[in-house]
Amino acid sequence: MAPSHRQGGDRLSALPDTALERVLSHLESDEAVRTSGLARRWRRVHEGVPVVHLVDTKTGERSRGFGELKVCYDHQVTSAIMGKGSETPIRVLRLDAFYPPYNLLDQWIVIAVNSGVEDLDVELRYNESGLGGRLCPFTPGLYGRKNSADFDKSDRNRYTHTQRHIFGCPTLRRVRLVGWRLDMPENLAMTMASLETLCLARIMDPRGELQRLISSCPRLASLTLEQCPSIIEITVASACLRSFAMICCHHATGVELQTTRLESLHYKGGLPPRGSSFITVANYDGVKEVRIEICEKLSSKVPDDIAPVTTLIRSCKKKLKYLHLSLRPSMAYYSSLFTSLLRTLDSLTHLSLHGCLLTDHTVRSVAALLLNTWNLEVLSLFPLAPEPPKEKTRRYYHEASDSDSDTKSEDGTIDSSVVYSSRMPNSLWHTHVRCLAHKVRRINIANFQGRPLEKMLARFLLSRAAALEDFTVTLADGVDAHHDEESTVTPADGVRPQKDEVAKELISWRCNRRTRVTCN
Repeated sequence: MAPSHRQGGDRLSALPDTALERVLSHLESDEAVRTSGLARRWRRVHEGVPVVHLVDTKTGERSRGFGELKVCYDHQVTSAIMGKGSETPIRVLRLDAFYPPYNLLDQWIVIAVNSGVEDLDVELRYNESGLGGRLCPFTPGLYGRKNSADFDKSDRNRYTHTQRHIFGCPTLRRVRLVGWRLDMPENLAMTMASLETLCLARIMDPRGELQRLISSCPRLASLTLEQCPSIIEITVASACLRSFAMICCHHATGVELQTTRLESLHYKGGLPPRGSSFITVANYDGVKEVRIEICEKLSSKVPDDIAPVTTLIRSCKKKLKYLHLSLRPSMAYYSSLFTSLLRTLDSLTHLSLHGCLLTDHTVRSVAALLLNTWNLEVLSLFPLAPEPPKEKTRRYYHEASDSDSDTKSEDGTIDSSVVYSSRMPNSLWHTHVRCLAHKVRRINIANFQGRPLEKMLARFLLSRAAALEDFTVTLADGVDAHHDEESTVTPADGVRPQKDEVAKELISWRCNRRTRVTCN
């Protein structure tokens, strides 16, 4: 038996160096170095950790015109790299840097590449105006400005060029680059045969080299493209591709995935053009997971506009087990169109819905979707608060307007249940959902703020889920004082209700007394 701590024993320190190095590899490098002060046993352990992971906490502009300015983060990275043991390679280089000096950044990457790095993750941040908003025309920008699908002209020449040694590194298995300007060597033979995971976000590509980069990775298994405005038409020829994600690449008009092994497909953006296939896959039958997030509002859209989305999902119906839908302006919008789609998804066991709960009609729409998911086992919901009203001329008397989105239903009538009550309407109370009665085992609700409609939805699910084993609610941040007249959860002195009080209210609604209710 190992000696106890009172007898001077230390089980953790008794582990071999290889085990301790593996433990420290999960910490950021500065935290790993601090362990050298624990005891003599730990003094040099951090030198054998093959990971450099540091995050820059700066957010403001670097001072210019005052000579050389010593920046703590730059010295941290240099020391972490140079402080490795002579026989310790750098297998992981993970940096989140705010406008680092180009010469130092170049040195860090070259040293890592020459050391045989396998995981390269470098995110570059610039000033607030350069990275202040998403490259999405459907989301609000800073200070009320409208975002664009492309970079501002003033920022296009300020992004750092990619270090060319990256594209000749034969050991790389994973690459994530954020906030770079793509600059590939023209005559260098590509040797990225080992690359399996590639994630590119906010990449400037003035010379249109992104397609060449993707084509040079024959073993690519996972590809994520986020906020890359240069993408118009793209082809992924890797036969190994299993996961593909395209997020807010709003200029894209066509994606061809020449793979028969695709299992996960994620699209976030505007509605594809009518009649377009947009994303084509060589073999839809292997897709098990589909995530669809539509950035633009669907209020003014007709069914033909939604057809490319439903067609894509229906094409994957053979083995589709997980479906995530994020629609605007409300959760389960266009439910009549999606209910007919869900009837065809016999393999669907996991459904996730993300969006605003505006009226009790939205809650009924969620119930309508569940009516057609025969084999559903896991339901995940992420309710959002109504979007804030647009600023208009100040009125000296109250008048119901289109901006009162949190109290107005989709047909234009005021819905008092949003403000005053979480009781279920008769039409919802008499709704019988077969999957809730027999199949659903787990329900998760995130971002729970205690709004009446959120309670209405939770109450409906708990009162119908006869086979439910786990019901988990995660409270939203920053909603400490929110409550309504019917709530049994009353905050004291403006602080957030206690978790056990929330759980007690949820427990009172369950029909299956064996259901475990957890409130986080």
